[in-house]
Amino acid sequence: MSTLVIQLPEHPRLRARAAGGAAPDPGRRREYVYVTSADGIEFEAQGEAAAALLPRASQVIAVVREADIAWHRITLPKAPASRLRAALVGVIEDALLEDAEAVHLAVAPLAVAGEQAWVAAVDRAWLQDELEALQKGGVFVDRVVPMAWPDEPPMGHFHVPSSGDPAAPGGTMLTWAHVDGVATVRLDGGLARALVPQPPPVTTRWTASPTAAVAAEQWLGAPVMVMPAEQRLLQAGRSLWNLRQFELARKTR
Repeated sequence: MSTLVIQLPEHPRLRARAAGGAAPDPGRRREYVYVTSADGIEFEAQGEAAAALLPRASQVIAVVREADIAWHRITLPKAPASRLRAALVGVIEDALLEDAEAVHLAVAPLAVAGEQAWVAAVDRAWLQDELEALQKGGVFVDRVVPMAWPDEPPMGHFHVPSSGDPAAPGGTMLTWAHVDGVATVRLDGGLARALVPQPPPVTTRWTASPTAAVAAEQWLGAPVMVMPAEQRLLQAGRSLWNLRQFELARKTR
């Protein structure tokens, strides 16, 4: 089954607008980084294109960047499907940084009521806008997945923001995903050292984007596996997660 995996654009930050940047233009031309695969493991093609020009595939997966998801671990409430979202809000409302109605929630795959489970929180209006923009271009997204999620064994991925310079202070970032959550921090300073156990678990999977590999190996003092963007997108696409739940559940094409 052919698969198209799309990287959703970064969520515009409120502080960027406050600093004098213009608010996002709803009519702007979006360009999506993408990768295609026949088996979901090996990529066939990659590129960047507007929605209407993206390759067609039998399955379409959209990937949300690490910094655009907040993670909450809760005891999953026992509630019928029609009332589960309201029950989730009742549990995590105090921990949300925004009004509950502005946040889209999704429950971890295979979660069991009454047991500990992870809940992903995403800006609802932003995600809905991205899905609608793709649909207007004839691209119907089957699943929305996170780029990184709480998991075991731990994973550390070094990368450079799309507009960043790896040589600049704070230019390289580390995403640390483990059983207790996901965090993305600057590599310089002490926060990254404080975040990662010392020594790191021997089972940790260390990867780096090509532009971050040198900084990663200097920071770790050991080699890392270079993982280009297209490979990481395919890896995310194999996740069991699907953020298309509740009000954003996929409708018939």
